[in-house]
Amino acid sequence: MTRETLPSLSALPAWLVPSVFLHWSADWLTESVAIATRSPEHRLPAGPDGPQRGDVVVTVLGDAGVVAAVELMGASDGESWVSDDLFGPDRPIVWADMFEGADTYTGTSGWLPPEHARLVLDGVADQFRGGPVHTLDPGDCGAGATAPDVHALRILGHRAVTGWSMRREERCATCERFVDVHRMQAHDDGAVRLGTTTAGGRTLEQLVRDVHLLCGQCHDLLHAHTVASQRARMRPQCPGCGARGKTKRIVWGMTFQDDVMNAEPDVVYGGFEVPVPTPEWYCTECHANFASSVIASRALTPADHGGANALPATGSLTVVPDLPDDAPAA
Repeated sequence: MTRETLPSLSALPAWLVPSVFLHWSADWLTESVAIATRSPEHRLPAGPDGPQRGDVVVTVLGDAGVVAAVELMGASDGESWVSDDLFGPDRPIVWADMFEGADTYTGTSGWLPPEHARLVLDGVADQFRGGPVHTLDPGDCGAGATAPDVHALRILGHRAVTGWSMRREERCATCERFVDVHRMQAHDDGAVRLGTTTAGGRTLEQLVRDVHLLCGQCHDLLHAHTVASQRARMRPQCPGCGARGKTKRIVWGMTFQDDVMNAEPDVVYGGFEVPVPTPEWYCTECHANFASSVIASRALTPADHGGANALPATGSLTVVPDLPDDAPAA
């Protein structure tokens, strides 16, 4: 983008300044992914009272407000608009830095007064050329989720961080599995490195580069957790439903259910008779029993609950209720 693309509008007559519609989307995750992947899921305001051909739409996401896109409305096809990007998601821009008093529009959508439309377009151009004036509060990643503003910024700035455009599925930054970007979590690695839960003097560009997109399991592993939850995460993924952290080990042989449960709270007892091939794991989500690469067809039903401690030699499994999170680990 050059200075000529978004020239200073302060000295232009009012009739030359395009109408500007502020589109502050509440669904920041879906919108940020749609804009970063250039997906048709990016929704522009529609209807007779919305922007028309020649108008400018400024899409803002998050709590404090991240400018995700500035688009010039073109032709329409029913409810679908064709727009030209005046500004894409490659550079971070903060709404509050647009002009004095911009905070009064936080969380709202609608037409901006002509004098503020000028200031917004000038503010976009100034921040794109010189960078944002301020930074954002990233949130306490260790105690909860990273702030939506920073998460959206990382998604929108994916190309600047990685060198390629965002795809619908991206590699987790640690385990390198491909995960739907809607399910990935933002981890502020800079907060861990600097030992702070604030921006810590980092610029917005530094903050974005300090944030990594991880799958849920890897994100949990980077923060404090119990031995029991760690063991659950390390267990195999169910090949039937794909659930992770929901499998329990099956114990077979001549023993009693109470003995097994007292020794290890996160196992199930299969019975006296050991089938061949022998399932090693039971999924509490879809009730599949499976070994390394084989899923047994037997499913658990409420009828499997028995009153006696010693189970009959049928080889069927028994449903074991999940223990509370504070249950002692084996």
